[in-house]
Amino acid sequence: TVGEYHLGEFVNRFRHGSLVMCLPDSEAAQIPTLIFGTVNGVIGVLASLPYAQFTMLNSLQKSLNKVVKGTGGFLHDEWRSFSNERRTVESSNFIDGDLIEHFLDLKQDSQDEVARLMDMSVEEISKRVEELTRLH
Repeated sequence: TVGEYHLGEFVNRFRHGSLVMCLPDSEAAQIPTLIFGTVNGVIGVLASLPYAQFTMLNSLQKSLNKVVKGTGGFLHDEWRSFSNERRTVESSNFIDGDLIEHFLDLKQDSQDEVARLMDMSVEEISKRVEELTRLH
């Protein structure tokens, strides 16, 4: 097992590819992606990120979890925990792109708090998140 993650959907198809055209010289073009479709019509993207980018985004995800309150009273970590009939474990080796992109929608004081927790500038985080959005 490489990773575990609660999607909240039943995936019925995976395909290699991308939903966007990537310029050959862009960083996004170098990241392999899978597209998936669910029984409810959701289309998603799985991307195999370089280790340094994964580490930075994982840190951002953890910082966002400390600043952003979950919808409906759910903690993000609890919602994304993998669960089946035999066991429940925290999600591992996945970055929630929706949560990461939420950084761009935060008020300035919340962005500042996340940046402080990460010891990075808001501008640098925003730049990296915007680069990530080019994957889909």
